[in-house]
Amino acid sequence: MALLLLLALGVRIVFMNLDHPWDVGVWNGFFADLAHNVSPYETLENQTLDARSRYGVGHAIYYEGYAYPPLPIFIYYPLAKLYGTFYQLEHVNVTAGQLASAPVPWLFDFLFKLPIFLADIGIALLLYKMTKKNEKSMNMFLFNPYVIFISVWMFDSIAVFFLLLSLYFFERARYDLSAISLSLGFLTKFYPIFALPIFCLELIRRRSWRFLRYATIFGVVSMVFILPFLNGFTTSLSFQALRAPQGITPFSFALSGKLMDEQTGFQILYIIVPAIGIFALVTGMCLVYAHLAKKEISLRKKLLMTFLAYLIVMKVVNEAYSLVLIPLFILLFQEVDPSKRIRMYGGLVRTSYRILYHAIWIMPLTFAIFNTPITNFLGNFGVPVTLGPSTNNWFSPGLVVLGFLIIAFYITLWVSLLALKREKK
Repeated sequence: MALLLLLALGVRIVFMNLDHPWDVGVWNGFFADLAHNVSPYETLENQTLDARSRYGVGHAIYYEGYAYPPLPIFIYYPLAKLYGTFYQLEHVNVTAGQLASAPVPWLFDFLFKLPIFLADIGIALLLYKMTKKNEKSMNMFLFNPYVIFISVWMFDSIAVFFLLLSLYFFERARYDLSAISLSLGFLTKFYPIFALPIFCLELIRRRSWRFLRYATIFGVVSMVFILPFLNGFTTSLSFQALRAPQGITPFSFALSGKLMDEQTGFQILYIIVPAIGIFALVTGMCLVYAHLAKKEISLRKKLLMTFLAYLIVMKVVNEAYSLVLIPLFILLFQEVDPSKRIRMYGGLVRTSYRILYHAIWIMPLTFAIFNTPITNFLGNFGVPVTLGPSTNNWFSPGLVVLGFLIIAFYITLWVSLLALKREKK
């Protein structure tokens, strides 16, 4: 097993210098802030003011700053300081709307991505333990092409690790540690918080008042990290709320605003659709929680259903977001035969859990290849940055492919959710 873990780590290091041209600029500035003992939230707020002064309040979504919870600041602070001893980092606020895509040194990629790779290893070990030491489950995650690709792109693995760790502790009745782990996941990226009602509902179902203690511990740990950065944290929340629809979601069809005049398109993208998105998110998740509160299925299935629903109702679903589903699907295969046939709508839909699992990661990976496009990840190797498919020509081959992938992915999420809805304990 140790050799497999080393091999998985080696594979990630080989592909480590693949960088998204947009995100690498954000993270390079993030390291510069930390190396100079500047809060990344301060940069975020300054860039917000710059964006508003240049483009108006609604275009504040165009700033390029750190818009995540605060835990990565603590994780990366010593690594950024170490990096700063080798490279002179200049603290510069990226101009609002500017794409920063300069190549970065090997050491930057290594230090930024090492915690992500270690989180991948941690997820694999948790899967190994949670599937009765089944190495196949571990390898399904470690050597999944989509997982490797996302791990050299974004830091979602860290949040997913803490989320899975919270489930691991919860199943062993170590509820305090579970609440702390879930809080750390939320403090890394926002979406693990949607697991909190599931854990609390499970304790309520068991007629235990520990759900109050669980929620309190989660809240206290979260506030310890958030309060020192409260203004920046709320700014990052507003950024996420006001983002225009994008990614592999039907909400992105709202980009049709480009076919209208500028003012109408602006109102659709940055006012109407975000408002609809917030309503869809709150309403959709409440309906899911109400259903799961009464359903007698395993906690693992409930979490998988929760995050399937989350991706269905979100207005921004970037390619990395599906990562949270991968370990939960792998855990599902310990309860349900992957080849189990699924028939719905009078036999119109015929599939299996194995097919759904593969579709869940193949379609976001393919979407990234066409949408970014994939050549943009080669900036460190001298390949120039290019634009993805134009949204001004709805009949271009690239955009047709993206539209097909969006619809197919959305259908896959729905079929997976409905199939689990029919499952029994």
